[in-house]
Amino acid sequence: MYIRVKNLFDKSSPFSYLSNGEVAGAGTIRVKNINSFGASSAMQIGKTGEETAEIVISGTGAVSGSSVVLTGTTKYDHPTDSPVYNIRFDKVIFKRSDTGTAGTATALAGGTISITPDSEYTQYYEQTPSTTYAYKASFYNSVTTEETDDSDWITTAGQSAYSLAKLRERIKRKLISSNYIQSDEIIDDWINEWLEKMTNAAIDVNRDYLLASESISMSSGQEMGTITSSNFKELRKMQVVTGSGTATAARMDITDFRADQVFTESLPQYYWKGDTVFGEKPIDNDRTIILDYYKRAPVLTNDTDELPQSMWNYTKSFVDYGYAQACFLDQKDEKGYSFINMANAELSQFKAEIAPRWKSGTQYVKIVSPLSSEDDFQLI
Repeated sequence: MYIRVKNLFDKSSPFSYLSNGEVAGAGTIRVKNINSFGASSAMQIGKTGEETAEIVISGTGAVSGSSVVLTGTTKYDHPTDSPVYNIRFDKVIFKRSDTGTAGTATALAGGTISITPDSEYTQYYEQTPSTTYAYKASFYNSVTTEETDDSDWITTAGQSAYSLAKLRERIKRKLISSNYIQSDEIIDDWINEWLEKMTNAAIDVNRDYLLASESISMSSGQEMGTITSSNFKELRKMQVVTGSGTATAARMDITDFRADQVFTESLPQYYWKGDTVFGEKPIDNDRTIILDYYKRAPVLTNDTDELPQSMWNYTKSFVDYGYAQACFLDQKDEKGYSFINMANAELSQFKAEIAPRWKSGTQYVKIVSPLSSEDDFQLI
């Protein structure tokens, strides 16, 4: 089994260009802008995938002037204006946990591999794979011993069908060239844009969707409180817990009460004074405010991050939306609008299927006075 890490340094690293052609065996390279480079740093000459792309390491001395002294020598000839990337790391460390993702990943014997810039991937051959194993990888500088944080887990089953990595891969497969989009971050942004739209649509038709809670302690005499949850979007319900019991607070506007107005613990009220700052009355005693609120759309950042479970059957909408954005970027507007329409059709189906009966549109109407305990809602 091969475990692979994609070589993307030429997409994100600072870079310059050779100011002169360099021959194989050169111990110094000349660059147009020295500011991108430093001591003991790995540098990639040439774009990833080129046959003569190679990695060299600068010397331990400070870099100055227009030349970079190397710890070794170049393997290939490189013409003037060849790109030179400051990638910092020259090796990949592959690690394994024998007890799956619940274990700790440790470096494999022989698992420290030099990055292969002439290929899209750097890979390690696992001779004795097992379905119980899980893997991670990190980048490593063999001179400074600097190492990055570990990657997400890689399992023998591959990425989940609902993961960010799989959605990104499906979008790239639709492109004529997978290298058309130079950065995976662009596709990730498109996926998260659509996730935001799906989440807002779900909240709009299902008021019980994506709820979370926060408790805030308020002391006697304290009127103002602040919601600190980073994913807060909108308040659904506020309860006030005192020594007398628990009561649900009613919403009022900041202009709806007088300075001399009396409030009771059995009928607490609250008002807003900002996006996350609220006032609550009465303030006579210590109390705990329990907030039920709608969360903002989650953001997928790691390859293993998955869509919310309610969206698992609608992954095609994410792929269609992402591909549509790529079409617009390529000025293929007609095809882009075609795929946007397909994505929106999936969104409409999602809204219809996630909506509870009591909020599914004009087909159902709420009965104010139930005829019996089973007649809360009537089909018309």
